[in-house]
Amino acid sequence: MSEPHAEAMLDPATMDDDPPRLAPAGGVFQRRLNLLLDILLAIALLEQLGVMFFTVVSRYFFAYEPLWGQEISMITLTMLAFIGGAVAYSRDRHMAVQVLLNRLPPVWRRFLAAAVDWHVVLFAVLTFWLSLPLVHSRMDMLSPIMEVPEALFMVPLPVGMALMCLVGGQRLWQRPFKDVLGSGVLVLLGFAALWELRDAFGPFGMNSLTLWATLVVFLAWLLMSLPIGFCLALTAMFFLFVTGQAPPKAVPQSMYGGILAYVLLTIPFFVYAGFIMTDGGLSRRLAECVVALVGRLRGGLLQVIVIAMYIVSGISGSKVADVAAVGSSMKGMLRRQGYTMDQAAAVLAASAIMGETIPPSIPMLVMGAITTVSVASMFVAGLVPAAFMAICLMIMLHFRARRLNFPAGIKVPLRQAVRATLIAMPPLLVPIVLVAGIIGGVATPTEISSAAVVYALVLAVVFYREMDARQFWATVVETTTTAGMILFIISAASAFSWSLAAADLPSKIATVLLSLKGSNTVFLIGTVLVLIITGALLEGLPALLIFAPMLMPIAVKFGINPVHYGLVLIIAMGFGTFTPPVGIGIYVTCAITNTTMESTGRALAPYLVLLFFGLLAVAFIPWFSLVLPELLHMPTG
Repeated sequence: MSEPHAEAMLDPATMDDDPPRLAPAGGVFQRRLNLLLDILLAIALLEQLGVMFFTVVSRYFFAYEPLWGQEISMITLTMLAFIGGAVAYSRDRHMAVQVLLNRLPPVWRRFLAAAVDWHVVLFAVLTFWLSLPLVHSRMDMLSPIMEVPEALFMVPLPVGMALMCLVGGQRLWQRPFKDVLGSGVLVLLGFAALWELRDAFGPFGMNSLTLWATLVVFLAWLLMSLPIGFCLALTAMFFLFVTGQAPPKAVPQSMYGGILAYVLLTIPFFVYAGFIMTDGGLSRRLAECVVALVGRLRGGLLQVIVIAMYIVSGISGSKVADVAAVGSSMKGMLRRQGYTMDQAAAVLAASAIMGETIPPSIPMLVMGAITTVSVASMFVAGLVPAAFMAICLMIMLHFRARRLNFPAGIKVPLRQAVRATLIAMPPLLVPIVLVAGIIGGVATPTEISSAAVVYALVLAVVFYREMDARQFWATVVETTTTAGMILFIISAASAFSWSLAAADLPSKIATVLLSLKGSNTVFLIGTVLVLIITGALLEGLPALLIFAPMLMPIAVKFGINPVHYGLVLIIAMGFGTFTPPVGIGIYVTCAITNTTMESTGRALAPYLVLLFFGLLAVAFIPWFSLVLPELLHMPTG
């Protein structure tokens, strides 16, 4: 095959850059409500961004650190988690397991969809009612720095629940009456029967029967496609109610406490940076640069995907944003070059798994928030495992290119390659600055994330001039919706984990695991398999939220380094997220590349085998994870 001319391949006008946008809200009431909430959340996000960036500048240049910024962050996090979570629910953006639902006839799907809305409404009503006394109890308590009532920090929780009631009621109003009536009667009867049973014979205490009942209820809600955040919180309520281990008000209390970790502010900021990259043209220019450097190889565009995903993962922090940025930027080029899109989708998904440990990874940030592991150490430690797996992928692609007759590469003239590299240098500096800033102690990961957003905005608006006011607003709305969904799941998982801890379940599991023969080997293999399976079923991040606090202390007892073990958990979780036919990541990839899960799954199979052995190598060779932190004298214990 002749080598195509590079100018046509690198023309920005011919490259696709249209990542999926927000699903349209249904109904006039819902649209107007969403607009009002979007404005409120946008103010909170941008105000927090300004406060955080001001904190970095004032401390670095003027040795002044405004302590009130941390209290403002508490309000921002609760608003994004609970009000943003309500907006995400109204837009159908909450993650749910759809495997069973998609295989049912339409009549059952409609019935279960109504039942899901009834569950959300009942959960919101219960949480609203239980949270009111908690808010009232804080009315007379003043915050230590700003001296405002601490109730203000908690108010977004009942407000968010009230909004979920409104949205859920409106959704039920729009559904067929017979589905709403039938599912409502069934759901209410189920809750009433549980209440009567507990009053007559309970509470039942902590025993194997209540544990199995909780597991069955959790799986039932999961398979009926109840969004995972609501599934976790409702399961926590169910468990505490039937066992009597703690009053049900502990659920909203632990939901509120679970999202107050300062490091969680990095999530909305890095999500925002990812959307700015896509809409502001940064991702496209990075792809052009990588094409110019390695695209000349046979099958070179697939190699470009691996390298681009490695670079982009170091900026956005979000796997969905990474896949959208690289996939949407390159799919047109791949088609014109003659690549089959199922192969392209397979490499894109495999590269996303590889990129789970490249900073600033959202799972790393969550890991730092829910365990005692240093986020900075994990950021540095994740670079070598990801590079090792990326090299494995590129070697496989090199041998498969000739065997499967991948298209010839793109010959880029030296002058054009230099120009593409120079243009891409500003966004290429972002991951370097991120890691260097954290290692050098210039700022915390949370503060660095705000600097990344400001820098990306300057590039998109001033340097590249590709972001107008409409695109700016779209990225803000997308960020608050996505961050709201993620933070709500984190808060619900905190309640779920607290319930397990109240039942002393982690120590019981630790006792069983510590009695196993083979110790580290059995434990690590078990960890990998559990996180792969649950990462697929629970959409990745919830699996990490549930198992990391439970398994990390056990790993330490086995003598496994916590930073190393944290990376194993994260990679295994990512592996499950992109494993067909259940993992949500594979469906996101297929949606962006316009392929089917079946064809992409077949093409992905050999890459999954390779990555599984790569994961085992990382798990059993701690050197991959610890070499950089130890060289830099960073804490790993």
